[in-house]
Amino acid sequence: MEIRLATAADAPALARLNAAFNGVQMSPECMAEQLARCSGVESALIACNDDQAIGFACLRLIPWLCYNVMYAEVTELFVVEAFRRRSVASALVARAEQLTREAGATELCILTGRDHVAAQAFYQTLGYANEDEMLLIRHL
Repeated sequence: MEIRLATAADAPALARLNAAFNGVQMSPECMAEQLARCSGVESALIACNDDQAIGFACLRLIPWLCYNVMYAEVTELFVVEAFRRRSVASALVARAEQLTREAGATELCILTGRDHVAAQAFYQTLGYANEDEMLLIRHL
């Protein structure tokens, strides 16, 4: 298995994986445009097994104005069902952590659904813990 940063050539695979993950239908061309648009802020990590894309994670790295470190968060993580429980997700998180450290961030936040108990349990096995902060959102 290989975990690497996705490139524009991975856009068809990322579009397919994203549709399986959250139902968002995006053409490969649109996904390539999104990758370019997010360059320097958010990157996609792709997991491949024998040249087959089997999972991805999105890592956002941005500077904080009020702190002298980078802010890092995993915004998405998905593994094709047939490859779950094979350490693919753990490898994606480990690679995100490596890139986070290399960028100078001292912690990595992971976004997951409040009701996604299985994902929360998985992240806790990797040493992640719930924080007391509350995320407030207003849809505009």
